[in-house]
Amino acid sequence: MKFWRSDRGALALLLGTCALMLLLGLGSRELWGAETRWANIALQMLQSGDYFDPYLKGGPYYDKPLPSYWLITGTAWLIGGLNHWSLRLSSVIAAWFSVWLVYLIGEQLFRKGTGLIAGWMLATTFYFIFWARVATADILTVCGVLAAVWWYWRGPDDTRFSRYLGFFLLLSLTSLFKGLIGFILPGLVLLPHVVQDGRWKRHLNLRMCAALVIAGAFYMTPFMLSHIYGAPTYGESGLGLVLRENVVRFFQPFDNIGPIYTYLIYLPVYTLPWAPCWLLGLWLALRNWRSVEPNTRWLVWGLGLLMLFFTASGSRRSYYVLPLVPFAQLLGAWWITRRMAERNATGRFSRGLKIGFGLATALLVLVLGVVYPWTNGGGGVIAFAETVKLEASKRAPLDKWKMVMVEVDNKVPMYLQTGGAPFYYVQESQDFPRNGNTEALLAWLDRTSGQHFDPQRTLVIAQFRNGDALPLNYLSADHQIITTTPTNGERMFHGREDQSVAYIPGIQ
Repeated sequence: MKFWRSDRGALALLLGTCALMLLLGLGSRELWGAETRWANIALQMLQSGDYFDPYLKGGPYYDKPLPSYWLITGTAWLIGGLNHWSLRLSSVIAAWFSVWLVYLIGEQLFRKGTGLIAGWMLATTFYFIFWARVATADILTVCGVLAAVWWYWRGPDDTRFSRYLGFFLLLSLTSLFKGLIGFILPGLVLLPHVVQDGRWKRHLNLRMCAALVIAGAFYMTPFMLSHIYGAPTYGESGLGLVLRENVVRFFQPFDNIGPIYTYLIYLPVYTLPWAPCWLLGLWLALRNWRSVEPNTRWLVWGLGLLMLFFTASGSRRSYYVLPLVPFAQLLGAWWITRRMAERNATGRFSRGLKIGFGLATALLVLVLGVVYPWTNGGGGVIAFAETVKLEASKRAPLDKWKMVMVEVDNKVPMYLQTGGAPFYYVQESQDFPRNGNTEALLAWLDRTSGQHFDPQRTLVIAQFRNGDALPLNYLSADHQIITTTPTNGERMFHGREDQSVAYIPGIQ
């Protein structure tokens, strides 16, 4: 009992509860949104053995730096295959560490208990936990930014080479997950403290420059490996991606264009249910600016600079605001602990916070761990793939089949892994036979691919919209047809618009 009342016990309870919210039901939801691209690219890496040239549905697609995909393929290798767990586990672990890092930063910079409250606030923030259970690089970026800020605050005046090297390596690693914001965001957050009292002059030395050069070489390594070992005919450049995604998109956005007030709306939304706390903390800090603690002024400045940076970018999406969420919750936790100290009402506030965190935890566990898995059950792509594999295995072992994907939904390939030959992708723009018979399609495949497709061991998957005629319907003359069925959620709310159909040789 004494352990749970200690600081270590309180931290263990926080991290254990956070792990429960992150892991419960993680493997029960279908691929969603951008996850389909990550799964498709990682699957093609695993099938082809080419880890330096990312492909999406058979075409070059260098959308993110290679380490983003290597995390997934490495996890798939460790746990024995690409699935929901290997796809999402890196985001889950990053979110778990983010909660811990927020705790450490809060306890180090503010009064006792601030870090614990901030950790609970972040762990029970709906959109943070939601995106932590999605396979994207955004939560990896949040974790990297927090790690760099934590590293800096362990010794802000320390000028040893090892301190600089650790800091810049963290920035390089974070930038290798999503882009150069891994360098920019920590720099913006820490800038107010670095320039204060001329601190930057102390850090402008040869040791820092040497560490920066080494970290720069570390950052360039995956791009160099891709250039040296990648296919000469690949046609896309990783460094070209960096320029396009981080510079061109900032000044001349070509997609994801939102209004200038986007983040004024989404930062409060993405910090629910605790948004009122940081808004009140911001108001209190600005009202008493000269008398508040220097670290609080730094936090407000850092949060403001992040908001200014994201607003200045022409490319805006709601979840881009995620890196601001931990710092907003830190500000909210500062306001709570200050109010508790001023009113000398620690016991009453403590009980209220425990009730609030308990209710938020229960709600998240219910929604993410119970409701989401149920809505994804009873049909959908997962059930479709299991049925296809079951029927195909009645004719031959799964590793003997060749899969042909005709403009298929990105999420389908991951569920249809057979251990056989890499999938062959056919794009809608190609001149494959829309009408005819099985022999014509297989002859076209042989001619186009340079491979041989056995009529009895070729499984064709295609996509269609609900209500439309089945694509390649001429295959139904000598193939068994399997289509997707709606999930529990789709039966309750609406039907599935995009559906998949499988053609298995031999009618049963």
